[in-house]
Amino acid sequence: MARNTLIQLEGRNPVHEALKQGLVLSIKLEYGHDNDAKIKQITDLARKKRVKVEMVRRNQLDRLSTTGNHQGIIGYAQTNINWSLGKVLQETGKEVCVLVLDQVQDPHNLGAIIRTSEGAGVDGILIPKKGSAEVNNTVHRVSMGASLNIPVWQTNLYPAIKQMQDEGLRVIGIDGSGTKPYYEEKLSGAVALVLGGEDRGVNPTLLSKCDSVVNIPMRGKLGSLNVSVAASIVLYERLRQQETG
Repeated sequence: MARNTLIQLEGRNPVHEALKQGLVLSIKLEYGHDNDAKIKQITDLARKKRVKVEMVRRNQLDRLSTTGNHQGIIGYAQTNINWSLGKVLQETGKEVCVLVLDQVQDPHNLGAIIRTSEGAGVDGILIPKKGSAEVNNTVHRVSMGASLNIPVWQTNLYPAIKQMQDEGLRVIGIDGSGTKPYYEEKLSGAVALVLGGEDRGVNPTLLSKCDSVVNIPMRGKLGSLNVSVAASIVLYERLRQQETG
């Protein structure tokens, strides 16, 4: 999908990360923050990159904020992205990794997953058109700007899984019903990893489309982990397998 989108970023780290990438067009900064060390890094970099910094009163930022936690700074970033699942599958190569998130509804979880995915080298994230958190200002903030670096598509998951399987990806579900632990599965190579939402896990019909289903062993009284934690565990096991061969 082609997009040319102006994104509002709230908080020091998301604004700083986007600024380093050359994506920020303008910044609104609260009066009185000039001497803060982190803010000084941002304003110095903005000056070098010729990004406009407008000094405003706090109540103006409060009115603009949708997260309630702007930390005295809001930036506006421009993305000009031409992403599609087909393009990623064609251009990434043999080690493509796609994350499929089935109805992850908490934007904080989605933001945390995006941040981990960017760090772990994931090539794209698929979320359903309905029943999922959208990539909003909270997601941008929690992901620390990683949401600007990784494609996230809202799509029909079933045709997308079929497309990935046709392109040679192994589709692996991560669910408590899995018959073996995740570390016994080959996670390297071209894979799509399917994780479920906070309450219900992966839809059973979606699980039936997976080539295999694995679990994360639980030794305590609770039956599952937070989905963002589960994603981190599996993604870094994939990296471990890639590095050790």
